[in-house]
Amino acid sequence: MSPSAEALFIGTATTDSYVDALGLVFSQFEPPQAAEYSRIFDQAIRDGKLPLEGVIEARQGDRLIGAVVCQVQPGRTAVVWPPRVVADAPPGTSGRLLNEVVQRLSGKEVRLASALLTKRDAKDEEVFTASGFAHLTDLLYLVSTAEDFPFSRPSAPLDFEPYRLEIHCRLASIVEATYVGSLDCPQLDGVRDVNDVLAGYRDTGEFSPERWLVVGHEGRDVGCLLLADHPQEDTWELVYMGLIASARGRGWGKWLVRHAQWLTRQAGRSRLVVAVDSTNTPAVELYGANGFRGWDQRRVYARVFPEPRPLGPGAARSPATCDL
Repeated sequence: MSPSAEALFIGTATTDSYVDALGLVFSQFEPPQAAEYSRIFDQAIRDGKLPLEGVIEARQGDRLIGAVVCQVQPGRTAVVWPPRVVADAPPGTSGRLLNEVVQRLSGKEVRLASALLTKRDAKDEEVFTASGFAHLTDLLYLVSTAEDFPFSRPSAPLDFEPYRLEIHCRLASIVEATYVGSLDCPQLDGVRDVNDVLAGYRDTGEFSPERWLVVGHEGRDVGCLLLADHPQEDTWELVYMGLIASARGRGWGKWLVRHAQWLTRQAGRSRLVVAVDSTNTPAVELYGANGFRGWDQRRVYARVFPEPRPLGPGAARSPATCDL
């Protein structure tokens, strides 16, 4: 029997095969970046942070034909890395790999799965669409560096109160209120509970209560500013910021950005990064006016899974980046 005629096996990679599977999945990147991704995910598997079942491979006999990686994350979300196959893989191998991912996620408490495509690729988009994913938006990745950061605390007409457990419900209510009239991914309104959203935010980078801030004005809560540290990259991330509807249009978004930049300088980090919906023109312009520059872009494909339990009055949507 020729190799091309052998039955195709789809299943979890083994301890002996997952490194090769990772290498195939990340072959979409330039060699240095591909090697770094493979190293990070290999270490995550060794440390038990990524279960081996998150690496799914396709084989014909002893030959690796294709692979896909799926990470289930806090907040009932999952990130899917696009499947990659060898040049002579049987037609439909990518689709079978992705369908296996969907089947596995359907049995978990996952509400939203997303994939970030590095470029417009008709084959990738066809595979994801056939598996129930839809193009959500394009994300712009922006960065500002130390020369853009203020040297002194900005004289904003706002107060910044650090998060603590006692104000969790208050913060949740504020975050939910900032989503009203949002320009970021409105298609995801009501998809996840606000506490799931906050769990996802908390899992971004390294969390510290001092980096989650409730924004106030004259004793009234008007927004939030949530930041995370990525020490290995010498970077802070602006995970989410938003103002409630009645507080928009006053130029306060600038003060949130400048405060985030100042805190990044105070922490000794050299960069502040943010991901923003490319269709949110006010946010893109705000960041640009305060020294942010584009460094990457991703096409977001997402699939919403059926809600296994009814949403209560605390329903909120998926994480966004900036509502002004």
